[in-house]
Amino acid sequence: MESLQKSPREAKFYRALYHSYLHPASTQEKAAEILDVSIATFHRHLKAGITRVTEILWHQEMQCEE
Repeated sequence: MESLQKSPREAKFYRALYHSYLHPASTQEKAAEILDVSIATFHRHLKAGITRVTEILWHQEMQCEE
């Protein structure tokens, strides 16, 4: 998941994941406030982050099977 931090485009996804799962804010509204984005933008970033982490894990799994 930390690989998301390396890409400026994906860093926002990492921050949403970080404030949801790694160091969770008390609410998603609070996480959005911390990140200075609307709740809708926060949800969009969180969903994109989950999708990206899933892709990374799937890719790693497929490489292990080769």
